[in-house]
Amino acid sequence: MKRIWFILIIISTVWAQEKINIYGYFDEIIDNNVLTLTIKSENTNYVYDDDKHGILIINSDGGELSLKVFWGDMYLGHGPRSVTYRIGTNNSITELWQSTNDYTVAISNNPLDILKELYDSKSTKIILRTTPFQENPITFEFDVSELHSIVKKYPNHFATITPPSVTEAVGEMITRIIIGVIFITMLYGEITV
Repeated sequence: MKRIWFILIIISTVWAQEKINIYGYFDEIIDNNVLTLTIKSENTNYVYDDDKHGILIINSDGGELSLKVFWGDMYLGHGPRSVTYRIGTNNSITELWQSTNDYTVAISNNPLDILKELYDSKSTKIILRTTPFQENPITFEFDVSELHSIVKKYPNHFATITPPSVTEAVGEMITRIIIGVIFITMLYGEITV
């Protein structure tokens, strides 16, 4: 009986693991909160005699977002890499992404567009593909089903991809009206009604 309980505990622990790992810290040098989300790919690719997972990395450095893909230690080559991605059932898009100094990570040039599309589409997956230097194309699929809950949990880090709330929109509109009235009053003098 103890063995059955042990096996059930292990299985439930594996099932309960989150798809997105969250790491956060305060960077004292730049006075910013840094939040990093890492998502392990659902599939593997054969890389240099071993099956490797890709890792999707979403980084928020005080609200400035970046999006990177670690291609499982595969050497991508020098210079920008052509990366094709597809979010849910949307059309696939091909862009040039920069690569890091070790040439195993590709960095998106416009992460806001991709993350906003991921958030708006309510899709649960993103598929990314690139062709490493003198190799066949590699494709990784990532489960992003938990992204909405994380964006809601950390709104300051993802303010650039989420629509403003009604309260914020009304507050901004009232602020603009007040500033306009003050400007007109200063420009033309006293307003009499």
